[in-house]
Amino acid sequence: MRTPVFVGSAFVAQYPSGGGNFWVPLQYLLGLRALGVDAHWLELLWTGGDIARARGFADAFRHYVDALGVTEWVTLVIFLEGSRDDPPGPAEHAGLSAEELRARARDALLLNLANSVTAPLRGGFARTALLDVDPGPFQLWAREHDLGVGRHDVHLTIGQNLGAPDSPVPLGGVRWQRVWPAVHLPAWPVQSASGSRYTTVTQWWTNQYAFLDGETYDCNKRPGFLEVIDVPRRAGVDVELAANIHPGETEDRALLAGHGWQLVDPAVVAGTPETFRRYVQGSRGEFSAAKPAYVRARPGWVSDRTVCYLASGRPCVVQATGAERHLPPTAGLCFFRSPDEAVDALARVEADYAAASRMARALAEEVFATSAVIPRILAAAGVA
Repeated sequence: MRTPVFVGSAFVAQYPSGGGNFWVPLQYLLGLRALGVDAHWLELLWTGGDIARARGFADAFRHYVDALGVTEWVTLVIFLEGSRDDPPGPAEHAGLSAEELRARARDALLLNLANSVTAPLRGGFARTALLDVDPGPFQLWAREHDLGVGRHDVHLTIGQNLGAPDSPVPLGGVRWQRVWPAVHLPAWPVQSASGSRYTTVTQWWTNQYAFLDGETYDCNKRPGFLEVIDVPRRAGVDVELAANIHPGETEDRALLAGHGWQLVDPAVVAGTPETFRRYVQGSRGEFSAAKPAYVRARPGWVSDRTVCYLASGRPCVVQATGAERHLPPTAGLCFFRSPDEAVDALARVEADYAAASRMARALAEEVFATSAVIPRILAAAGVA
């Protein structure tokens, strides 16, 4: 019998308007179960002292779980006191009870996405595998703070270029094994007719920074997009940005509009798992900048959002982070290092859009499909 797997997350229920976030654990849950693994999604939610607000978040999360038909495989744990850095206190369970969870964990692997499940909570699992989905900044934060990174049996990262000569990120003696972000192809079928606009869904501000040797690694997307602000007009393509830019940020809004960008509210167009999927699949493709931290650190990051575009047959033109060194060249996924390269990449895609669309899907099938990624995860974790 194959080892059961729990997909651990603490970044979905706390952000009920982030439809794209929901898909990250869901891809792994669906992919594991499709491969015959007894898989379960364990979502953690801390109230931060506001129990009523947290229960509202929990209601939204359970609604999406029900709508997607995965209720029987999902457990939500709401911690009524303290924060994720505190010892676990009183909690409410929706799904497996506390006793059932402890009993099943004894024989299970925890796939700990983004180090979501803290040390006291993961102690009952037979094996633990950390899956880093924020390569570069995560290693720098772990270096500065004790995040318990080394206290896992296995360490996985989507940072394909970490440890390479052109990536300055110190790995701290951790043996990171590299896997690609995963997309479950049956949930993301190819779309024949495309929309007219290249799109992306993103945060504008996160107010997060990492530091190394006196250098700042900026995790806000705004500077990255400002570097390529003239690309849509120069390339002659329509680009729409679903970014959480506050209505009061009138200067940024006017700047984007003046350079030909359409701006929409991500909570409206992609605020649920289903609207996020419709938004991605209704696009012509993805055009996106990366966090400056990824550009500087060159960890080899590819977005969990981008792989959804690729699976849908939507070509992607995205900023280079080192991943381009580890992927075959294709018009389905083009990387740029400068505004000029971005303009050229969009022109290549538009020169034969149908071919680029086929190449996008082919790359998803070859590299990013759960059927390709998850066996590597299980093998690395020693439970294949």
